[in-house]
Amino acid sequence: MTYLHTHEGAAKPHTHEGMGSPHTHDQIPQPHADGAEQAHPSQLHRTGHAAGAQPLMSFRDFCFAYDEEATLRHIDLDIYAGDSVVLMGYNGSGKSTLLKAMSGLVFPQRGEYRFDGQLVDERSMKDASFAKRLHARVGFIFQDSDSQLFCSNVEEEIAFGPRQMGLPEAEVSARVDDICALLDIEKLRGRAPYHLSGGEKKKVAIACILSMNPDVYCFDEPLNGLDVKTRDWLYGFLQKLKAAGKTLIIATHDQSLADALADYFVYMGEQHEYSDIPHVHINR
Repeated sequence: MTYLHTHEGAAKPHTHEGMGSPHTHDQIPQPHADGAEQAHPSQLHRTGHAAGAQPLMSFRDFCFAYDEEATLRHIDLDIYAGDSVVLMGYNGSGKSTLLKAMSGLVFPQRGEYRFDGQLVDERSMKDASFAKRLHARVGFIFQDSDSQLFCSNVEEEIAFGPRQMGLPEAEVSARVDDICALLDIEKLRGRAPYHLSGGEKKKVAIACILSMNPDVYCFDEPLNGLDVKTRDWLYGFLQKLKAAGKTLIIATHDQSLADALADYFVYMGEQHEYSDIPHVHINR
């Protein structure tokens, strides 16, 4: 079913595919007359995980600030293995910071984040073996590919992650060969990353993460700055990752990409809170 609706602050009406019925702001649980607290938006998720399953990624009262300026406030969110989640919201609402937190790159001043039941904080990430396991299971593809690429050539870039995982050199070489063939970037193997086009850099950045075969892929505005051909390729690639059962968390302003991939949407509000726009669309 397709329906037309608007969100508060949206530039124009838009549609979502796959909804069983319209989900409007009027249908969001409201505070009861007795003052009872309204349902948290996570309670609106209707994901397909098995009964009794534990979340793969769990945030509880997660708060983070840069130089005392709040970026994430009181985040409570569970994401299960195999979920495809799209983060949406205004620029500066905290989407990118939440992705960094998932990847163990920033830590809360209050609250906690657990991955597969294990606490992820500054102390745990100082344990080299723990940090290696987390980075092997959670891949983060930055919005700006230049922030991710630093080796002398593409082959070294793709091999870097598997080598950090301690894989035998024969396995590293096999993974590089397989990924280059899969993404059709064999001709780039000897090229320096800074000599590549924007689309080529994006493919190489994805190849670097793909070579580690993580369980979770975090994409920050993956379509930004790409030409039509590369955008079309990336659409298809993300759909293949979803079909393969990978957990996807994607921050994007692109509504068509969101509708194509999301099992549900998480909206971040201007106050850097998931809870201040208690509105979750389900695409199932």
